[in-house]
Amino acid sequence: MDGATQNFQLKTLEKDVEDITFYSRTQAVANRTGYRGFADWAEKTSRTHEHLLLTLGQVAFVGASLTYGAIFGAARGNIGLMCYAFALFDCGFIVPTVALTLLRWASQQPKDAVFASPQIWTLLLNIFLYGSVAAIGAAICLLNISLLILHFPVGQNGQLTDAKLQFDVEPTPAGTFALGCFGLAAVVVVVSGLCHYLANGWDAMIKDFFGRRECCGEGLQDYVSA
Repeated sequence: MDGATQNFQLKTLEKDVEDITFYSRTQAVANRTGYRGFADWAEKTSRTHEHLLLTLGQVAFVGASLTYGAIFGAARGNIGLMCYAFALFDCGFIVPTVALTLLRWASQQPKDAVFASPQIWTLLLNIFLYGSVAAIGAAICLLNISLLILHFPVGQNGQLTDAKLQFDVEPTPAGTFALGCFGLAAVVVVVSGLCHYLANGWDAMIKDFFGRRECCGEGLQDYVSA
């Protein structure tokens, strides 16, 4: 075996090692993971879940708006249950909004971005997604319960009188829960960003802020007709 053949085989082995290292870091193995890297996973996942995420966010936003108005303008009903419903609607709005925002951001990252197992991130996304559905469902149930316990007392003349406001449920924990949802969303965003930039280098953050340049060459010269 001559030297040229050995050099060729050595370069081939080095190329194979580089490819294996790239695939192990980025998970860009379509025939095994179904995705061609971080951005491809985010783009496909965003397309798959976008309609559901938008629907959940819209339902939760409308529910939170109506419940908030009812809390400060209600003449009857259980204020405490309304506060808990508002907090759950908040959680149901924050989770899909943050999830969709992170997916859109991730879909703009380069193909060679370091990426853990896509199954883990998909599992985490589904957990938060189903949590949002559960929060919205629980909020609607609480509003239904507030209707079930609404009581119209009988007056002295035997006629039904108007129901009163009920304050038997403490609303303070509901506010704490709503703030906790905001805090959890902020922690998820910060941790996701730190994990990404620590793995891919802080220069990736600079490129995200100032924009990525796919080509560093000079632009085409102005065309001057002969």
